[in-house]
Amino acid sequence: MRFASLACVAGLMLVALLSAACGGGKEIEKAEAEDVLVVLRGDKSEILDPHATNSGGDANLIQQMYEGLVRPSEKPPVVWEPCLAESWTISDDFRTFTFKLRSGVKFHDGADFNAAAAKRSLDRCRNLGDKAAPPKLPYAAEYFGDIDSMETPDNLTLVIKLKDSNPKFLSNCGLFAASIVSPTAIKTLEGEKDPAKRQSWLTSHPAGTGPYTIKNPEDYQSAETITMSAFEGYWGGAPAIPKVVFKWAQDPKSRREQIVAGEAQLIDSPAPADWKQLTDDAGVKLYSWKAENLCYLGMNCDASKGFVTSDVRVRKAIAMAVDRAPLVALYDGTAVAHHVLLPPVTMGYPDGYLPSTDEGTRESRLPTARDLIKAAGAEGAELTLLLPSVPRPYLGKPSQVADLLRQQIEEIGLKIKLQPEPMANLGDLITNGGAPLVLIGWMGETGEPDDFWRPLLSGTDGKPGDSNVPRFYNDDVAAKIDRALKAGSIDKRRAIYEDLEKSVHEEFRPMVPLLSAMQAVAWRNEVDGLFVDSTGTYRLYKAKYKGK
Repeated sequence: MRFASLACVAGLMLVALLSAACGGGKEIEKAEAEDVLVVLRGDKSEILDPHATNSGGDANLIQQMYEGLVRPSEKPPVVWEPCLAESWTISDDFRTFTFKLRSGVKFHDGADFNAAAAKRSLDRCRNLGDKAAPPKLPYAAEYFGDIDSMETPDNLTLVIKLKDSNPKFLSNCGLFAASIVSPTAIKTLEGEKDPAKRQSWLTSHPAGTGPYTIKNPEDYQSAETITMSAFEGYWGGAPAIPKVVFKWAQDPKSRREQIVAGEAQLIDSPAPADWKQLTDDAGVKLYSWKAENLCYLGMNCDASKGFVTSDVRVRKAIAMAVDRAPLVALYDGTAVAHHVLLPPVTMGYPDGYLPSTDEGTRESRLPTARDLIKAAGAEGAELTLLLPSVPRPYLGKPSQVADLLRQQIEEIGLKIKLQPEPMANLGDLITNGGAPLVLIGWMGETGEPDDFWRPLLSGTDGKPGDSNVPRFYNDDVAAKIDRALKAGSIDKRRAIYEDLEKSVHEEFRPMVPLLSAMQAVAWRNEVDGLFVDSTGTYRLYKAKYKGK
């Protein structure tokens, strides 16, 4: 047994835990701790198709199994480095991206990686009409809708031509949503007539090129227990730890206790109240960072839905009612109050700016807020507030934050009904504009301000995108977002983003930014090589036990 300090009973419990986690009644014979790494998570993974989800809980696991043309640097700031593409060139007008691909790479299902495979996967990830596509592609329009054509002049060259200039397209290629899926798997999906099955099949039949894979369908026991095996054919060399068991442990106290006891080797999203204890524990390393994230309250602006939030007076009144101090207090010093869209660590953050709805004390704002509700004829209206049923990295205590918001908003004459939803359901409800209020958040993945503005407050073809919680779309705002992306200098881009913050919050008020939370993961000191990359994703492929 690896951890000599554990009592025998604890060791037996660990072996039992790992055996059960493999599913299908299969046991890990004579399992040694060095052969298995146990990860306890505050989130579930329900959709492990990289093209079909925008859940961070899914993305963390997807990125252990799949790869894109480029990947983020290990250390911040985010720099895009070679992955399945060994090199690339970009035209001066940022419209043609030519990738030279890595040779000798195999997919988990034995298929060869080449230019045709990369093109086929990218076609699926951007086109809902593709025969192999799942029922939704959350990143397709905003991130890949500007692809005009793709060419494969030879087996290891992929040329992507865009409809217009896009200086950040390389970072789009680094998103988990641009992961390359095996052409053999895509061919199988083409023959599946049921869209739901086209979304779920890859969850238990992964077909990427990454260092880990779900070797057998029964290893995806449920969204709560998932076993991955090292991919022996990985181009970067097979990982040193043969198996990783990901288990859902919603209670942060349980996660803390198990890593301190050595019953788990990695935990994500430890409760802020536990950070000091984990830092002080000689057997544990806590890694924390200022994350590129936002927790916010989205207010439905779509008049066709009939919600009172379609009236800007109601949205401004709700913003005036919010007091962030008690919300931030729930994070034990690991979050800061937030009044704008972009996190403080992101270029374009308007330092010193405060929306007019947030000025003064809350007590001084409440009378005005009540008057706005009356003027809008909304007094007494009942509003459903959707929230995640499980903690998120930016929302560690969703039910408590939501209840505080409920109490605050009800003081201005509205009635709030809280409705927790699993993340798999919440995404569809957001896209369909199914409620007037949504408590949710967003994780930056590329260091780009466009990765907040475009998915959250823009769209395509005059319609809000799938991740646009407020269902807000304005032609002038969308045009400014486009100009900010394509502006010729950092100073020009920064100025446009700062102007966007001020104009959108003052004129439209589609959301109430609440806070930006630090993030952390913790792992046992017995493990070497594990790291959190520059986008905040923990990476396991270099992990090994000391002395091994």
